[in-house]
Amino acid sequence: MITAILIDDMRPALRELEFLLKRYPEISIAGMYTDPFEAIEKIGELKPQAVFLDINMPQLQGMDAASRILDLSPGTDIVFVTAYDQYAVEAFELHAMDYLLKPITEERLEKTVGRLRDKASVTMERHSTKLQIRCFGRFRMGWEGQEPIKWRIEKARELFTFLLQNHGRDISRDELLDKLWPEADPEKAVKQLYNSTYFIRKALEGYGIGRAVISINNSYNLKLGEADWDAGRFCELAANNGGDRIRTLEEMEALYAEDYLGGEFYPWSDYERERLSKLYDQCVIELSKNYMNEKKFDRAENVLLKAYRKNPYLEDISGLLLKLYCETGNRSSAIKHYNSYAALIKEELGISPDKKLKELIG
Repeated sequence: MITAILIDDMRPALRELEFLLKRYPEISIAGMYTDPFEAIEKIGELKPQAVFLDINMPQLQGMDAASRILDLSPGTDIVFVTAYDQYAVEAFELHAMDYLLKPITEERLEKTVGRLRDKASVTMERHSTKLQIRCFGRFRMGWEGQEPIKWRIEKARELFTFLLQNHGRDISRDELLDKLWPEADPEKAVKQLYNSTYFIRKALEGYGIGRAVISINNSYNLKLGEADWDAGRFCELAANNGGDRIRTLEEMEALYAEDYLGGEFYPWSDYERERLSKLYDQCVIELSKNYMNEKKFDRAENVLLKAYRKNPYLEDISGLLLKLYCETGNRSSAIKHYNSYAALIKEELGISPDKKLKELIG
C-alpha cells in the first residue's frame, strides 16, 4: 500500500485528484489539505510514501513546501501538480518523483502511479541490503552483492561524486558551474547542470535508492542516510581519538585500498585526495610503530610495504622499514630497500637519502 497526502489550496482540485486516485487500490489517501503548513506538520508524523503537491499556492510556494517536506521525511516522493510546464525543470532539480499538468488526464496519472508502484516494489526488495559507496580507487556505488549503479552520462556521475564529497553543505549553482564546467558557455553549462541533476535522480530512482538513503535538495545539498561509505568511515575514524586505538588504525588502513577517486581525473578532488593520503600515511606510521613495539613485525612490514608502494618518496616510511629489518636481523632486505629508495629519489628528485637512513644499515 502506498500512503499519499494531497495538498492544493483549491478544494475542487483536491476533490478531483482524490476521485482519480481512488481508482487505484494500491493508493491510500492519508489526508487532504488546503493549508500547506497544516499538511507539512502532519507529514512529519505520518511519513507518507507520496505527496501530491500544488506548486502555486498563496500561503507557501510549492518549491518551498517540498523542501520542508523532504527535510521532515526524506523517503517521501514528491509529485508536483501544476498548470505551468516551465516548472518541470525546477521540479526535477529538486529531486521530485514526477509532475502532473492540470487538467490531469487519466493516462498521465497512470504513468505517475506506475512509477510510484515500481519504486515501492524495488524498495521492498532492497530494504534488507545496505548501499555500498566506494571512493578509494574509482568511484562506484551499489547495493551489497549487486551490480553497481549505471550512470547514463559521465557528467551526472561526476556531479554526484562532487555532491557526495561536499555532503551536508549547501552548494550554489555558480560553484557547481565553476567546478564542473569551468570552460563551457554559461547557458550551455546551466543546461548541462539541469540535465545531469535529472539523470542523477533517474539513476537513483531506477536503482531503488530512496531519499531516506540519499537526498539532494534544491540547494544542491546531498544528505546521506544509512550507507557503507568507505571515505566517510575513514574520516570518521581519523577524527576518533578514543577507544581501542590500534583497532581504529587497523580499520583505517584496511579501508584505504587505493588513493581517493584514483583514476577519475577530477581536478576538484585533488585537495581531498592529498588530505586523505596524508591521513593514511600518518595512520600507517602510527600503526606500524605500535606493531613493532608489540613485536608484530610481519604486520608492520605488510602495512609499511603497502604504504611504500603508494608513495615511495616518503622518507618516514622507508626509515621505519629499515628500522624493522635491522631489528629483525634481516640486513639483506634492509640494504636492498635502501639501495632501491636511494636510486629512486636520485633519479626522480635529484637528491640523496638523509644520512640517518644510511646509519640504520651501518
